[in-house]
Amino acid sequence: MISAQRINSEFVGPRALFDQLYIPPKILHRKTEEKSLYSILKDSLQDEFQLNILFQGIQGIGKKVIVNKVLNDISTLNTDLTKIQIDCSEKSLEEILVSLITEVGRKRNFNFDYNSFLNSSILDLWNLFKLVCRKVDHNITLVFNNIEHIQPDAFKKFLKYGKENKITVISTGNQVLRSSILEILSEFDFKKKLDYFSFSELNDIIKQRISLAFFNGIDKELIDLITDLIFEHHVPVPGKGIEILRELYPIFNQKMTLKKFEIYDILQNQFDTLQITDEFSMVSYISESDLLNLIFLDNLSNYFLKKANLYITIQELRELYYVTCESIDYEKDIEEFKHLIVNLRNIGILNASKKNDINNFRYFNDNVLNYDYYFMVINPNQLKPIMDAIFTKH
Repeated sequence: MISAQRINSEFVGPRALFDQLYIPPKILHRKTEEKSLYSILKDSLQDEFQLNILFQGIQGIGKKVIVNKVLNDISTLNTDLTKIQIDCSEKSLEEILVSLITEVGRKRNFNFDYNSFLNSSILDLWNLFKLVCRKVDHNITLVFNNIEHIQPDAFKKFLKYGKENKITVISTGNQVLRSSILEILSEFDFKKKLDYFSFSELNDIIKQRISLAFFNGIDKELIDLITDLIFEHHVPVPGKGIEILRELYPIFNQKMTLKKFEIYDILQNQFDTLQITDEFSMVSYISESDLLNLIFLDNLSNYFLKKANLYITIQELRELYYVTCESIDYEKDIEEFKHLIVNLRNIGILNASKKNDINNFRYFNDNVLNYDYYFMVINPNQLKPIMDAIFTKH
């Protein structure tokens, strides 16, 4: 599953996967968002007119990467910029204030008795936060990540304080997780909601991280399958792809020789829906199937295991169906073939790849023959024993 060794001038190693603050040299498929944030932030800092900025999107979609990339680029022009970044996930208001005070103190080398924070009230912490901000003689930019975890009324105070004291506040939030963000939308001067990626875009991003993290490349089919599984069992965001690559890193880094479907077992552990596939329904469907369906499924599992491919084309599926029909002297019927593929999709055995580039996947039943590539939703190694057991029983 590892391709030939190659020279990659941008290679950085594991940091590209495991460093939460790592910024790739180029942010793919977000040029418009990056350019607009850079422009508005650069102008506001030059004019000393601070803004409240919000980036929205589901977790893992790339909000922090865009913000950090732009702030890094801005810092090369404005060395007076002091960036303070706080993750608000699962933190109380007291903990957020302590984190802010600590970060400002660390960047400006202030000496604090941090033990005194333990008994401080919110009012005391708030006053101390304002005091340390006044002592900073550089432009301050506060970055609040995951603001859906803060009560709206409390966060409004940060936004108001920023406006009154020329402090830029950039926030990222997951509106899907909490509707509380809706209550403060009007407080932001610039708002941007990040859309999902297409298959090809997400595939490009995963390939980019692979080229940055792995000295050797990874088989293209595996990258396609990772992308397909993310679409099938998650949401199309780069964060999930990076999680999977972290899991695969020690395997490929140690150059372990694993077969494709041994790697598939590792991928299965990354998706809850794959782990809890209704095997009872699948076994029931298979055991109640007629002879044609049984032989077709057996041929299908053999195809994947013998060929060691991760994908099968619609033409190859049709050939398997024809071979199956001929083996039992059964009349070929293209409508029956289409119905068979639909059933395998519905039961969670086979599915069409998103790399087929068909716009609307909701109407799969009407477009079975329009999809060029299919992949096994379950590991063929799981299907083969079921088929052997059924044929043994019969």
